[in-house]
Amino acid sequence: MAGARREVFRFIEGFYNTRRLHSALGHKSPANFEKLYHAA
Repeated sequence: MAGARREVFRFIEGFYNTRRLHSALGHKSPANFEKLYHAA
């Protein structure tokens, strides 16, 4: 169970939040959107 949770976390933090583009965020990744939002 702990191994599965670790792999899901790695997927979300390693791919989903850093590289996957979201149309609702202006075609930016969630990580990039957060960085731009907090910099403003």
